[in-house]
Amino acid sequence: MYERIFNPAKDKNVKTDIKRSHILQLVFGLVAIIFINVVGYYFFTRIDLTNEKRYSLSKPTKTFVKSLKDVIFIRCYLEGDMSANFKSLRNETREMINQFRSYNSNIEYEFFNPNKFENKQDQTDFYNRLFDLGFRPLMDMQTKSNTEVKQYIFPYIEITYGGRTQIFSLITTKGGFNEEDIISNSISNLEYNLYTALRNMANPLRTKVAFVMGHGEWDIPYIWDFAQTLGEYYSVDTVTINEKLNALTTRRYDTVPNSAPQKMINKFNTIIIAKPSKIFSYKDLYILDQFIMNGGKVLWLIDPLTASMDSLQMHAETYAISNFTGVEDPLFRYGIRLQTNLVMDRQCCKVPIKTGEYSNGQPQFTYFPWNFFPEISPNSANIITDKINPVKLEFASVIDTIENNIKKTPLLLTSEYTRLLNTPVVVSLEMLKQKQDPKLFTQAHLPVAMLLEGNFNSAFANRLAPDMENNEAIAFKDKCDSNNAMIVVGDGDIIRNDFYKGEMLPLGYDRYTRQMYGNKEFLTNCVNYLTGDENIIPLRSRQVIMRKLEIAKMEREKTFWQIINVGVPIIIILLFAFIMIFIRRRKYVHFT
Repeated sequence: MYERIFNPAKDKNVKTDIKRSHILQLVFGLVAIIFINVVGYYFFTRIDLTNEKRYSLSKPTKTFVKSLKDVIFIRCYLEGDMSANFKSLRNETREMINQFRSYNSNIEYEFFNPNKFENKQDQTDFYNRLFDLGFRPLMDMQTKSNTEVKQYIFPYIEITYGGRTQIFSLITTKGGFNEEDIISNSISNLEYNLYTALRNMANPLRTKVAFVMGHGEWDIPYIWDFAQTLGEYYSVDTVTINEKLNALTTRRYDTVPNSAPQKMINKFNTIIIAKPSKIFSYKDLYILDQFIMNGGKVLWLIDPLTASMDSLQMHAETYAISNFTGVEDPLFRYGIRLQTNLVMDRQCCKVPIKTGEYSNGQPQFTYFPWNFFPEISPNSANIITDKINPVKLEFASVIDTIENNIKKTPLLLTSEYTRLLNTPVVVSLEMLKQKQDPKLFTQAHLPVAMLLEGNFNSAFANRLAPDMENNEAIAFKDKCDSNNAMIVVGDGDIIRNDFYKGEMLPLGYDRYTRQMYGNKEFLTNCVNYLTGDENIIPLRSRQVIMRKLEIAKMEREKTFWQIINVGVPIIIILLFAFIMIFIRRRKYVHFT
């Protein structure tokens, strides 16, 4: 038996204290909330707990986004009823735009379903603009109630900035040929794609990059994929020097006739020399040299030896002989020597060889490792080669360094099982069927691509031709005024895209093994580095892990998790209520 001891004065004081305590708690809570919001308004921060930092923008992106002063309007057309893969891309796109917006309130956006234009003429105009830019809607297939539903979707964004409007694609096909891989790659490259799109809108005057022609370099169809990739970010052109002093530079003269140029300005930031097979004239080499002395960057893709699979397909064997083009001497003076040898590597690609026929007359092919096609693993210690797929080379040669004031950084190295064959080299398909002796592969980690940085000395210092020596209009420079850079690769085939049945294949795609190599990423990173855009390299190589549900497991355990998700919160709430009732009884009820 117990009875409640009634004390009016005491009970009144207790109630007053409780009321005062609750009011104070409310006031303190409101003050804390207001304080946190005020501090949060002036001091923005985000906490990203994911391993790959998928919800964190890189420092260059933050700096660039903050620098945009005008209003930016982004309209995303990836909206509507679509499959789970494209919904993921849509949701990640919205999240990425929100991240951009958190650093610049000038960014506004909307998601619009292009299949629901109120005005049919507006819809037609939109389609025509897409087609004019080379974009096409994608077919999305879904299964609903055992019925396959097909519809067009538009994974594009339209950006309006500074009075200009342009459409950009959200799809990245790098390294994937099925929908799941393509969507995964597109999500991984969202920051890069949005950054590039905004950069192109904010800076309409793109950096100029050119392919040098006229010395037997690769024709446009064989470098088309890489040229298209560069065209997304740079102004890409071709140039034929043809001994013209103004081919690579613009010369500004005084008003007085025949006076020396006041200033020489390069027409291009970077030039690419892709597998020349003819000799450069003295004047062409001089023009290239002075382009470098005036700050121009060069990506050299050189074959010191001539060898190709096309020759082997027509003949049982071929000779790899020296491919002298004249660039060897200036490169030597800049700090490297192209060796006239062929690399054989046990870490290599496979090629198909016809070994018989089936009963229906179809040829039978067997894949053999081809040691002349080394598969180079990327070097994670350098920003250019970090986080890219292995690079495929064909009949590559080693690069040696010369002691001078130039910094040399190896970019691509052979494996620890390498063999060198010096010219002249007999290359035969019979070598495929012969098991190579591992004891012959005794060399290791030989450089086949090199980055050179520093103040280059002219290859023509004290070597000018007599008719040029006293010509003031030449405006000869014997040294770079500031730090410069060039990249040399001992393989000219690294840039070539293949063809199959008349269709161009992506650069780096092996149509026999269906493997995607990192050739395009490596070369793109090289150009980014040379043009001073090395900050965007980590954006393109960023990896976002797609954590997907297992469909079979989800179907099997669906009921169990539904019960857990619905029942457990209710049980926790009831348990918490019983505990609070018990505490209050102990605190406010007195026993006698």
